[in-house]
Formats: sequence, C-alpha cells, structure tokens
Amino acid sequence: MTLIVCHILMRWRHVRTNAKVLLLLAALSAVLLVMAGGDPGSLALAASRALYLPALLTVMAILRVAAMRSNIVNTAAHFVVDQPPSRRFVLLASGSHIFGILLNLGGLQLLLGIALAQRDRTAPTPQIGEVQGRRIANAVMRGFAATILWSPAGLAMNMLLPLMPTLGYVSYLPYGLGLMVVFFALGWVFDRLEPRPRRTFTPSPHKGAGLAMAALLGLLIAITGLSALAEAVIGIPMRAAILIVIPSMAVVWVLLTEGRPFSGNLTSLARDGFRALPDSTSEICLIGASAFLGLTVVEMLPADQLRLLIENVSLGPGVIACIIILLMTLVSQLGLSPMIGALVCSGAIISSGIDMPEVMLMLAVMCGWSGSMLLSPFASTLAIAMGMTDKSAREVGLRWNGPFILTYCAISMTALLIAGALL
Repeated sequence: MTLIVCHILMRWRHVRTNAKVLLLLAALSAVLLVMAGGDPGSLALAASRALYLPALLTVMAILRVAAMRSNIVNTAAHFVVDQPPSRRFVLLASGSHIFGILLNLGGLQLLLGIALAQRDRTAPTPQIGEVQGRRIANAVMRGFAATILWSPAGLAMNMLLPLMPTLGYVSYLPYGLGLMVVFFALGWVFDRLEPRPRRTFTPSPHKGAGLAMAALLGLLIAITGLSALAEAVIGIPMRAAILIVIPSMAVVWVLLTEGRPFSGNLTSLARDGFRALPDSTSEICLIGASAFLGLTVVEMLPADQLRLLIENVSLGPGVIACIIILLMTLVSQLGLSPMIGALVCSGAIISSGIDMPEVMLMLAVMCGWSGSMLLSPFASTLAIAMGMTDKSAREVGLRWNGPFILTYCAISMTALLIAGALL
C-alpha cells in the first residue's frame, strides 16, 4: 500500500479529478468504518483485495507494451476492420474482444481509431457515413464490453470471485461464455437491423492476417490455460497465478516475435514497460479506490436487517437477481462505478447469508456490469467512444445502445427468473 500511495502522490497533478475524488471517498469510508466500530481486520482485508487490482494493471501494462511492439497487432486490427458490412460486426466485435482482454482500453482505442478512419471507403455519402460510424462503434464497444463476462485477466473476475468461496473460475467459465454468446448474438441481430449501403465492397489483401489473428488468439488461450492449469495442478490460486503468467507470456511473446538479440529485446521491454506505468496512474488510483470503497461500504451495510427484509417480502433468488441487474444499470447513470455497484450488491447478498446460488449472483452482477459499460456516461468504454466519434453521452449510450441493453437485460432476467423458479 505504501508503494502504491507514494506512486499516486508523486503523480498527483497528473491524476484525473474523478480518480482523486474516489480516492478521498475511499479514505473517508475507512474512517467511517473505524468510527462505526468496524473490525480493523476487515479494513486490512479490503485493502488486500483492492491492492490486487493495481498489481494486475501493472502486469497488463507489460503485456500491452510487448504486444504493441510487434506488427502482429496492427496487421490483425486492419484485417478485422477492412471487411464488407455483412461480416464486419462478427470480426470487429471478435477483434475488439481479443484486443480488450490482451490490451485493455488500449485495444479499444486502437481498433476503433482504425475502423473510424477507414469507414469512408464504404460511405459514399455523409448519411451513409453516419450509419456506418454507428455500426462500427457499436461493434467495437459491444465486443469490448463482453470481455467483462469471462476474462480471466478482467477486473470483474478477480474482484468478485474471492467473495464467493464455493465458486471458482473454472466452474463459472461455462456460464460466463454462455452469457457472452447471448451478448454477441444479440449484438449481431441489432447490427443486421441497421441500414446497409448497396455499394459493393472488396476487402484489400492483408498478408499474414490469418496468422496474426491466430497468434493473438493463441496468446489469450495460453494465458487462460496456464493460469487455470497452475491452479488445478500446483494449487496456486488463479488470481495469483495470472500475475506470474501474464509477464511471463509477455517475455515469451517478445522472444518469439522479435528475434535476436534476445537480451537486448528483454532489456528494452523492461525499459518500455517501466516508462508506461506512469500513464496508468489515474487508472490505478480510480480502480483501486473504487474497489476499496465498495468493500468498505459492504462492511457497513446492516446485513441482519437486509436479510430480514428480503425474507419478509419473500423474494426468490430469481427476483433478487433481476433487482441487482436493474439497480446496477440505473445507478450507473448517476455516476456510480459499476465496480462499486457490483461489490455492494454481491457483498450485501453474501454477508447477509441470503440463500442464493453463487452462480446466479455472479451472472446477475456480470449482466448489470456489462450493460453499464455501454450506458453509463461515466464508463471508460463510453468516454472513449464519445471522444472518437464526437458524439454526446446520450447519443452513444442511450440512443445507440439503449434498445440493445434493454433487450439483453430482458433476456437475461427472464432466464434468471426461470432458473430461480426451478430451484
């Protein structure tokens, strides 16, 4: 904690205002918890869990630097962009999904920037260009938002799974992948409903594009597989294993893609990775403070009263899951971080001892979180899309993605209600 706080203070004038505010709120929540008679051990546990996220962001910065140094990423990005409208959504969303897991927000910015720069090739008029820009932005945003549903390197997985003692990543994975399939399929349906230009489009040849896509997919599979294998065989918790696997795979990637001299390449990777860390200060501050704030708020919730309230109104697990989705989606419009909403909702249910399957709780939180990423004017996903498309938060969020998220939530809530009724 001392090292991270010193890092933030040294870069304080470069930290964004919202990150500063959240850090101060996190400190205030710690003071209130102590004044309310909270256990100091709970503060230490909240800090431990919150400080895991800066560590994850640090190793992800090293992986991002290693990947961006090769031409493979650029080749794959241009390939998924330079496609006819009939198959652009599938490739753009899939590419954004892979880039989002491996490169985080850098992948979203890279792919969206290339895609919007090339949209005029299929847009002979400004009106068609407007439609194509919306389709492109939606495909990239939806592919990125879906990473939250299952990514082993994602903040959601590594923040929520430790709260659920009987639910592991491997046991949750089939449900998360299933929710991702629903998300993608629904996004494809909405994309097909958009007007399409009649102009014939012929993609340019992209030498080595197939190999580039396979290499990035292989890197993603290797990170996931090795982390899960370490947990299953050696017994290292996956959250700890991934902190070892990611920088190791960054080194392997450099060795395989940059050739000789190996020692010089590794030295430059260390140097470039170290220089990239100050750029992540605001993100480290924002995410670490959000996690700590959410965890301390959970400690201050009246768990017994909450359990009695739910028991008195006879709410089943399916109904509770629906309330979580609606609550997270609505409060995200008021500026509450999806991470804080996810931690408060899941922590409240678990700490109060309400009888609800952890898989169902996890799916409800993930559904609300992924939807908030496309609707909340305070979400990084929406902020990047707004800046690159020069559109307002209302336009990109509610108008472009409102009907999609409404349908997505309705389908998810129906499925959860049916599952709750069958319990």
